[in-house]
Amino acid sequence: MIPAKTGNPGSLTPPSPWQRPKRSGWSIRSLGSMPALLLLSLLLVSGSAQAESATANAPVDLNRATAEQLEALPGIGAVKAAAILAVRDTKGGFQSMDELEAVRGIGPALVKKLRPLVRIGKKGTSSAKTTRK
Repeated sequence: MIPAKTGNPGSLTPPSPWQRPKRSGWSIRSLGSMPALLLLSLLLVSGSAQAESATANAPVDLNRATAEQLEALPGIGAVKAAAILAVRDTKGGFQSMDELEAVRGIGPALVKKLRPLVRIGKKGTSSAKTTRK
């Protein structure tokens, strides 16, 4: 007679009655953090919506914007923002939105998307400058 091996995963011995079976799925304990997760997700969604509405309410001036302000626009990353600044410096500023198409990587579709979000201010002026009489 060959003795039966115990503890072998391939053996046909039943599990001990003292071992608790593993359960998967939801439990009462995991539901305790659910309200906190819902509140956090609502705050994140409302925060992003407020950021989008703030961008829509205050258009970016292409002749005064910094690289960071340009990067906040949809479809504009660090490379395109640098290209916009380079063209702006070369030309001395933008006269119209159509000149934005001269920037490498910006086409008519992106200009159309950016129109409500940007404006063309006076060239070479800064909002911090004041005039004295």
